[in-house]
Amino acid sequence: MALKELFANTSDTDFTINFFMKSRPSPRWALLAAPFFSTIDPIKALTAKGCDVRLIVRFSPITTPEALRAALEEPQVKVRYFTDAKFHTKLYVIDDVALVGSANLTRSGLEANRELSVLLKQDRDEAFYMLPGLFDDLWNDADVLNKEILHEYEKAFRSQEKPQTEDAFENFVHKFVKPAKPTSIVVGSNRKTKERAFIQGFRRKYDELLVPAHNEILEVAQHNGFGRPEYAGQDPQIEMGRFLGWLRLTQGSGNGWRETTLLSDAKERAKRIAKYVDIWQSTDDTVQGDMYHATAEIENISNIRTYLSDPNELTQLSYDEVFRYLSGCHAFIERLRFVSKEIGEDLPGLERLRIDFQEKNTLEAVVRTVNHLLSGPGDAIVRAYDCVYGSYKLNGFGEACVMELLGWGNPQRPPFNNRTIRGIRLLGFNVEHLVAGE
Repeated sequence: MALKELFANTSDTDFTINFFMKSRPSPRWALLAAPFFSTIDPIKALTAKGCDVRLIVRFSPITTPEALRAALEEPQVKVRYFTDAKFHTKLYVIDDVALVGSANLTRSGLEANRELSVLLKQDRDEAFYMLPGLFDDLWNDADVLNKEILHEYEKAFRSQEKPQTEDAFENFVHKFVKPAKPTSIVVGSNRKTKERAFIQGFRRKYDELLVPAHNEILEVAQHNGFGRPEYAGQDPQIEMGRFLGWLRLTQGSGNGWRETTLLSDAKERAKRIAKYVDIWQSTDDTVQGDMYHATAEIENISNIRTYLSDPNELTQLSYDEVFRYLSGCHAFIERLRFVSKEIGEDLPGLERLRIDFQEKNTLEAVVRTVNHLLSGPGDAIVRAYDCVYGSYKLNGFGEACVMELLGWGNPQRPPFNNRTIRGIRLLGFNVEHLVAGE
């Protein structure tokens, strides 16, 4: 169905919602930017046709947590946000057509208000070619929305003290989330703090790439009979962590994990995942190249969640106990290869690692860091930044250790280390560049 040239929410032109509803039968991608967002309908119209969507919004008195949550729940949608009222762009690009004008992604903007938006076509309008680049500039400035940030935003949005004016709300919301501002024409406004740049990169790495890949693998695996008897009744994340590590060690040893073909088609990835699930379900050895059997793995994760994630329990632990529970993280065990050979040559590997770790970190420092990471306030990614690069950093406990421990301590966030990321790459996902240190 041909699109109208003007969308003013009148019968003589067309209603803005129809730009999304009447898009081609199989759109590939969509770039959507609007400060106000309160209805999921235009996004549903696109994802129902298989379209991948990138959405930029602004935290405002109009943008609702319900709409944001619905967008996050769509696996084909990535969401970023600003908090600054300077973000005022209304831009919608679907493959080779675009809509530019005044309409927000609200029911009023899409159907009722007297808006005015103009259609641009790639094969006709020279200005069209600038639009994806303008969107990318905004996308790169915006912060990644995840469940933790949404939770904090919802507290601001539901607060009885919430201001209704945009400027006042901008100042108010910064009590709950950190500022996220677009680049402006002001000299120096394109500078980002090291902290914000890192946090943006971390959220993109984990919340936009690794977490969706992990969730896709788990969903496909469970659909194909994933679940060995020894893990019955346990958190499926525990077996998934072991499965991805086992993939890396047994099916992708050496550089084999990075030599499999990348797969952009989800159906092709599903076939590969199903293939390896079949092997996993039938193998007699799920411990090959590793040091933990299933019972030990389950106990290790239980200890992390019981003793390290509970501030009261954590403060009662001895150094040996804290070390033993941290050893439930495979990334921490792999630090053994960096321990000097001069430390206890005749001692077992774990004891050498303990001596090295204790020489570099006091019990007080370790407890402080673990408590901040697993039980501290605010966004988990910000806490992870503090523990990798900030004031909570430990010696010999880097990004892979932090992100694996964070995942085991927080059941809502999958655990990641370099081994599991390599396993995800083996299954066809383009994540090789996300391996820490690669």
